[in-house]
Amino acid sequence: MYLDSNNIEKYLEKLNESSSPKWGTLHPSQMLFHCNTFIEVSLGLKKINLITRLSSRLFFRYFFLKYLNYIDFNIYKFKRNSATLPVFKTFPKTIDLDKEKNKLIKIYKKVEEISSKKMHHQMYGTIPTITLKKLVRFHTSYHFNQFELL
Repeated sequence: MYLDSNNIEKYLEKLNESSSPKWGTLHPSQMLFHCNTFIEVSLGLKKINLITRLSSRLFFRYFFLKYLNYIDFNIYKFKRNSATLPVFKTFPKTIDLDKEKNKLIKIYKKVEEISSKKMHHQMYGTIPTITLKKLVRFHTSYHFNQFELL
């Protein structure tokens, strides 16, 4: 399974407000908002606070990225219901599902189109762009699997 900007729309067609997750408590629109926020933070489009940035660089850069490499970015080996940073689980009262679908398609394509060798990530510092792309693909695929879209 490989999620890319050519097939993301096909998977999103299966998602509607009555879709239920296999695990967790997110509603479909919250899941999309969460995925979009994750990518926006990864690209520096949405800022996170200094304490989160510094602690993430100290701990997540080494442990989390090494763990993902260890499991080979395989969504089926990643623990369900893992802890989530507060910045990624704060939602507005109402979320438009179709708006979030369109936003995810656009921002996902933006990630795939990055051509530089390295990127600055707010949480991980400077990382290879290939790692950023794997991270975004992994995270989005994980949540698509959560809602049985893959």
